[in-house]
Amino acid sequence: MPGRYSPKGSLARDWAHPDLARLEEQQMALLRRHLKQKILPFHPHYREKLADLDIDSLRGYPDLQKIPFSSKIDIAPTAENPDRPKSFVLQPDQESIRKVLSPTQKAALMWTAIRHGKDEVRKRLGTEYRPVQAFFTTGRTALPTSFFLSRYDLDILHECGRRMGEVIGISSREDRLVSVFPYAPHLAFWQVHGVGLANEIFTLHTGGGRAMGTDGILRALEKMRPTHLTGIPGYVYHLIRQGIEEGRDLSSIEVIFLGGDRVTVGYREKLASMLKENGSNNPRVISVLGFTESKKCWIECPGGRETGFHTYPDLDLFEVVDPETGEQLPDGTTGELVYTPLDGRGSLILRYRTGDLVDGGMTREPCPACGRTVPRFSSDLSRASNQTDMSLTKIKGTLVNLNVITDLLTDSDRVDEWQVVLSKRNDDPLEVDEMGISVSLCEGQAVDGIEEWLTSRIAEAAEIRPSRVEVIDRAEILERLGMETQLKEKRIVDLRKQAGGGS
Repeated sequence: MPGRYSPKGSLARDWAHPDLARLEEQQMALLRRHLKQKILPFHPHYREKLADLDIDSLRGYPDLQKIPFSSKIDIAPTAENPDRPKSFVLQPDQESIRKVLSPTQKAALMWTAIRHGKDEVRKRLGTEYRPVQAFFTTGRTALPTSFFLSRYDLDILHECGRRMGEVIGISSREDRLVSVFPYAPHLAFWQVHGVGLANEIFTLHTGGGRAMGTDGILRALEKMRPTHLTGIPGYVYHLIRQGIEEGRDLSSIEVIFLGGDRVTVGYREKLASMLKENGSNNPRVISVLGFTESKKCWIECPGGRETGFHTYPDLDLFEVVDPETGEQLPDGTTGELVYTPLDGRGSLILRYRTGDLVDGGMTREPCPACGRTVPRFSSDLSRASNQTDMSLTKIKGTLVNLNVITDLLTDSDRVDEWQVVLSKRNDDPLEVDEMGISVSLCEGQAVDGIEEWLTSRIAEAAEIRPSRVEVIDRAEILERLGMETQLKEKRIVDLRKQAGGGS
């Protein structure tokens, strides 16, 4: 019967321990059903795109290559086509729904109409398909991209929140959660809302420094004594550092789970070390991955960074492909992460190229820490878009991996805060590119020699020498980053397209 989402079938009921010998067969069966019953009948974009696809030929993971990739370019609105995202929303009507219903489903609808009236049937169909909320991307496109969710999708979001809590061991009787994600129509905020609601734990949504202010959040942390804290890595580090410097008692925090940015080894060690010094017993720093187009998030288990993100085999299917050729890569191979939902309503995409490079790829072996047999992918992700072309000479461009530079700055035990600015020499659009790096230093670090040390470290790691390195005080760099004013701090600022405009 149409309406709300509820886990169905053995794969959903015991999502954490699927039978690995049957998993490929089960997931491909779910995909075929999703395509036949939802995508082809109701999806404006894929109804045309997949018109010639033989759905029954999709029997194993290699057959996914018969489905074309999608990416941000396909979905993002443009000035010429501002409504493009709507073509990715399921749009059923009475006739198209009737065509895909099985005899059993038709009988159930008929019985509902007889017993409760036709309005009840329309209400339940509306609950399943009618968009009631939108998430927006925070990328670099000129216009924000909207992804729509029905009540059915919000139920899935909450179910994923319940599973995330299960993975990290949340107990509704004892645990408390504080979120410092900004109030926004973004996935991160609403997924945390789902974690708290589905696991029935007391949750304080602070809205981040922009809403309650860092001082207000620190007072709340001391008063509430939460076991779990969540937010964007940069702001959480700033919050914990300020709290410890002010002598606040943050020792109740046991688990910090972070989303919205890369969580490096050095960052985890810094944060855990600060909490230990403040009295926290064995604090764990855990990474979360989510993107607007998925309408859900995945989390590591507390067993360690090497456990990877634990997926939901009844709800999604992942591949890792060669970022250049698009060819599927075997498990354990570094490549680009590709996502396909196996359930959902509202906005839907297939074989979505995330732009995330997964170092170590996928594994379908049981998790060595928790024993779950779900497919997992490496937590060591980096953005392909952070590999940027820079014109360091007038002759040709050079590909610079900013991920290497940002990891080096984040992991350094000498650097406290940092910002990278890309610009044109003399603010001239015809001149060569320059990279400026601003840093504040950790307490006790000497300024003398830091510029030469950082320049040589960056040159060795990324094969590029920054044009300038400046050491400034923490207050100034926090203001530049917008730590207390922006939804997300401005770590990498690219001014090259603004050259000549007096920026």
